[in-house]
Amino acid sequence: MSPRLAKPIAMAVLVLALAVLTACGKGAGSSGEESAGGVKAAQGVTDKTITLGVQTDLTGTFAALGEVITQGNKLYWDEQNKAGGVCGRQVKLIVKDHGYDPQTAVTQYRDISPDVAALQQVVGSPVSAALLPTWEKDHMLALLAAWPPSLLNHDEIGVIGPSYDVEAVNGIEWMMENKGLKEGDTIGDLYFEGDYGEGGLIGVKAAAEKHNLKVVEQKIKATDTDMSAAASAFKRAGVKAIWVTVGPKQLASLAGVAQAQGLSVPIGGNGPVFSPLLLDTAVAATLEKNLTVFTGTAPISLSSNPAIEKAAASYKKAYPKGTPQQAVITAFAEGEVMKATLEKACDGKDLTREGIVKAFRTLSGVDTGGFIAEPLDFSKVGQPSAKAVYALEIDKGTVGGEKAIGEPYLSETAKTYELSTGG
Repeated sequence: MSPRLAKPIAMAVLVLALAVLTACGKGAGSSGEESAGGVKAAQGVTDKTITLGVQTDLTGTFAALGEVITQGNKLYWDEQNKAGGVCGRQVKLIVKDHGYDPQTAVTQYRDISPDVAALQQVVGSPVSAALLPTWEKDHMLALLAAWPPSLLNHDEIGVIGPSYDVEAVNGIEWMMENKGLKEGDTIGDLYFEGDYGEGGLIGVKAAAEKHNLKVVEQKIKATDTDMSAAASAFKRAGVKAIWVTVGPKQLASLAGVAQAQGLSVPIGGNGPVFSPLLLDTAVAATLEKNLTVFTGTAPISLSSNPAIEKAAASYKKAYPKGTPQQAVITAFAEGEVMKATLEKACDGKDLTREGIVKAFRTLSGVDTGGFIAEPLDFSKVGQPSAKAVYALEIDKGTVGGEKAIGEPYLSETAKTYELSTGG
């Protein structure tokens, strides 16, 4: 090549390279870059859009739950976008199915993290625990469709409503008031190993200590499906009630085996244990007789609440072949919290990831329109955002299969209960 041509060509290559780098920086929304309205933008934010991630379970242990929550997320933001979106921007979702496998979730997060400002939904306590170090490094706000107390002590984690331990404290005391459980009785506890099941166990033990209850523990894996050994252990121990922090398949197995063995006692459980699909199985009558679910999220059947009635109608119209259930309300509650967070960040002129997390941690008194049993407070890191629960009985004739028993319930122990989450 001629020396006289080499220098101009080299300069042209350099200019082109700089142009590409500049374009990439704008597309990624590099931290601190100003966007429309003088708002600082970052990854996942442009002048016209805010992109949120969804890491859900569509094929694993909680597939029935994950599918409906994801449908609800999409429906919520479709409605909000028609009303103008947030901060003058439309909200987009990137959905990934991890199948309740933490390693799959870690790989998927690496793929989507450059393109999202925050995570609208993450199903699974073990998935969340695996991703937590990276979320903290990335300053990534993650709203969980999981309620593990072990993850409350982190700025980037959003647990919407009572954690599993608080649900259990409330639930056991409710059963003492309404299901014949007495001081000194023996209760069984069937739970998944890991943050989900052991979160419920923390609350079971707290209530047991308060009321001199003996706890017979049966720890299982999320892949276990035969609960015969657990039911037999509970029968031998003469339990007067059972608490479950497992999945719907394990609940069905336990209910069926226990009934066959002549063990018919009240069963209390954390929110994710039940799916209305169980009402089409052989254990439907047993669940209607014995099961009460305790959760901070309102059932979709609570038609006395206008916001819930509207969400239920919207879901039925958008997904006529879907399964209306409480998960729809969970999705709308997540949407309300994310919307409040993004609006707060926009008011502060900072839609960077750091700005979004900071805005989230200033939220208190968040009224979800009744989707959650009481207003939410995310300003106290390490403690649940709410404590009151709904006690839900199982009713095949009710939309979603769950019916609220009276008003939201808050036990005396739960009122003063505080979890020591550590560092």
